[in-house]
Amino acid sequence: TQWAFWDGIRAYEAEHHDYLQGQIGNPDGDDKPNKKYYDPRVWIRKAEESMIARVGVSMEKLGSKGRYEKSSEPGSHQCLPEAKKGPVVNLYAGIKNMIKK
Repeated sequence: TQWAFWDGIRAYEAEHHDYLQGQIGNPDGDDKPNKKYYDPRVWIRKAEESMIARVGVSMEKLGSKGRYEKSSEPGSHQCLPEAKKGPVVNLYAGIKNMIKK
């Protein structure tokens, strides 16, 4: 996972290397600003995208891709069917179901 995150940053830097050498001046012109290239939100997002792709590969290899419904409720537990009741109730329900089996 550390490499997957880093790989997104590494690829971004390689692609935009000439734009990341200073605040002003790049292949487009000596007086052109580079702020949109060195803005951390941009390269952190590339790292996150790389990590998302790696997690997808792991899910495929482990056979879990597409096995759980996507939740539309922020902060809900997506693995438990009672996700709309809250985390404590979900934990209780999950343990209860495990004991029944």
